[in-house]
Amino acid sequence: MAGSRKVNTMSMATLHRNLVKAAFAALLMLLPARLMAADAAPADKLSDGDKQCLGCHGFEGPKKELPGGKVLSLHVRGDGFAKSVHGAIGCTSCHADVDLKTHSQKPKTIASSREYSVAMTKVCGGCHADALKQNETSVHAMLLASGNPSAPICTDCHGSHAVTPKTAYDTCVGCHLAAMDAHRKWLPNAGLHLEVVSCAACHAPAAQRMVDLRLYDGATKKWVAEKEGKPEFEKTARAADTDGDGLDAMELRKLIGQLNRDEAAQPKNLRGRIELRIGGEAHQLSGKSKAIKDCAICHRQGAEPFQNVAISIFSADGKPLRYKAQKEVLGSVLSVDSLREFYAVGGTRNILLDILLVLAVLAGLTVPIGHQVLKIIVKGELERAARQDKAAKGRDQP
Repeated sequence: MAGSRKVNTMSMATLHRNLVKAAFAALLMLLPARLMAADAAPADKLSDGDKQCLGCHGFEGPKKELPGGKVLSLHVRGDGFAKSVHGAIGCTSCHADVDLKTHSQKPKTIASSREYSVAMTKVCGGCHADALKQNETSVHAMLLASGNPSAPICTDCHGSHAVTPKTAYDTCVGCHLAAMDAHRKWLPNAGLHLEVVSCAACHAPAAQRMVDLRLYDGATKKWVAEKEGKPEFEKTARAADTDGDGLDAMELRKLIGQLNRDEAAQPKNLRGRIELRIGGEAHQLSGKSKAIKDCAICHRQGAEPFQNVAISIFSADGKPLRYKAQKEVLGSVLSVDSLREFYAVGGTRNILLDILLVLAVLAGLTVPIGHQVLKIIVKGELERAARQDKAAKGRDQP
């Protein structure tokens, strides 16, 4: 009798486990459909396997209890992941150790969220080996090696599941909130510098710099980006570059005219930024004591950043699209209208405009100087005439 109850109890336990497994499997199959219904457009870009993962992780409920009573959220925003640069490679590209068949029965042991994030940097190196190697000599890597718990790692700057292209300044100020005030203490017009000079352009002194002329919409106060499904920038730039050797000043005017075909809209102009020629070199960040502080690096004729020039806009997903331009466009009279919003003192010199400026200054000085000279001459003539008149009157008197 007791043995029978034991067998029945075991059978019930087995049945319960099987029911739980079946329910979990059904949930994995049903939730992706719910996820797609909630956000169909981004989810449609994902593989069936990714949708299955997001069937659980796409909602805010899943979490993992960590030692010390801490909790790690396992929530992944499906729309953010689908739109990210990682959306195309899928979940298993980074989480290759996860087997969906045993995932729920064999949870991973995680000592802390920080330890897990540091360990995942090795996974980043699987695709981004060059960037990880460049980072090894950076101030961030040295802080990590010293055991600093706040040392930045890959995901702190780039994110993880919603990785999208971002400006360096937006990324850096996430941690360096006092950067503006620190720069104001020694850098003239610090606000403008931080707007038009990439942080890494000064803080990665070994990297090569360039002038990136980005198309800017003054009406919306935003950088211009291509519309979804209409990648026209490179095609238009190639058509303008008739010789295929980079845009010269005349070809640049033609390109800007093509990009401003809509006469009703406010004209879009180019704003120059000092950027790194190779974006990955931004990982070679040095300590602030080694950052470039010599103004002549940029503010002199023939400066290194001005030897390489590109015209750019953003793609629909936020990636910069660049097309080479000849460095002479920065100093050509024909480019003045196209580059009205970019001028670096000493760096973008235009000899003809300098001559015209000198002539204008001389012309401006000629008027007051000429007036004074004429005034002196007239006054002298009047005094001489008065003396002659007085002398003549003296001779006429008896």
